[in-house]
Amino acid sequence: MSDILFLGGTSFVGRHIAEALIAGGHEVTFFHRGQTGATLFPQQRHIHGDRYGDLTELAGIEPEYVVDTSGYTPDAVAASAAAVARSVKRYLFVSSVDACDLSAPAIDETSATKTLPEGASTSTFDVELYGALKARAEERLRETLGDERVVVIRAGLMVGPYDATDRFTYWPARVARGGEILAPVGPSLPVQFIDVRDVAAWTAGAIARELHGTYGLVGTPGALTLGDVLDACIAAAHGDARFAWASADFLAEHDVGPWVQMPLWLPPTPELAGLLNVSNAKARATGLTLRPLADTVRDTLAEFRTRPADYTLRAGLEPEREAELLNILAHSA
Repeated sequence: MSDILFLGGTSFVGRHIAEALIAGGHEVTFFHRGQTGATLFPQQRHIHGDRYGDLTELAGIEPEYVVDTSGYTPDAVAASAAAVARSVKRYLFVSSVDACDLSAPAIDETSATKTLPEGASTSTFDVELYGALKARAEERLRETLGDERVVVIRAGLMVGPYDATDRFTYWPARVARGGEILAPVGPSLPVQFIDVRDVAAWTAGAIARELHGTYGLVGTPGALTLGDVLDACIAAAHGDARFAWASADFLAEHDVGPWVQMPLWLPPTPELAGLLNVSNAKARATGLTLRPLADTVRDTLAEFRTRPADYTLRAGLEPEREAELLNILAHSA
């Protein structure tokens, strides 16, 4: 009998959670497509399959626990829950704070969640409905297994080593390159994120504590600014970077997209009023600890430096575009 069945587990979030579980002595069976991180965790059992297709490969596996980092549609999540319903004691599902209606000024586990539009598919993924699909998947889990057997992890922006999105990695990597850097708004810009390894440690602890319910796994609201992040990047890189602060109006005028082209920045909008004010009080009361920002930045930069020399970041401004914008900004002052 498997101790833990891991749906996913071989890239970024799943990789770190799996490392924490294995370090804690758990036996893990991975169910994944074998397309990412295929050589990771060779001492553990791996079953290759597509959870969005056929689950027959899971026949006969009776896990005590399931960790699900790859559930994006309600139907797929419900199907996997039904497949293990006879044996599973806890099903830990990595959801998102985006499942909540973020227009509220402050968000916690009791906040209203998003709903799918009438007629929307529950079997196919639509990035525009990401949060609503996660919210409905949470509901389907509880309907299938009951509240007492479900742990919902509503994660915020997760950062750290091996993040393939580069939404945080861009900053330590760019600061390490040095020179003048285009940055959004000003150093007091609030940010909220969490080191993925802190999520992983809490998740392993949730199994040990036999927790159930919903938890917001985020950084502490109001604790950090973009200036804090960039100062930590300078300290980690030992660089000579300097920053040119561009207003939100400037960035909009020059079609600089938030979040991806300009990581950690989102212009304030009514529908995202609570995005940077998500509570972690419940998670902290059940074991969540947050490592120092300096550790996150240092380790993210160290991992980035192991990538191939010709690696292209998936987020942030390309050097030529940044240089162009810096020139425009300098002559508009």
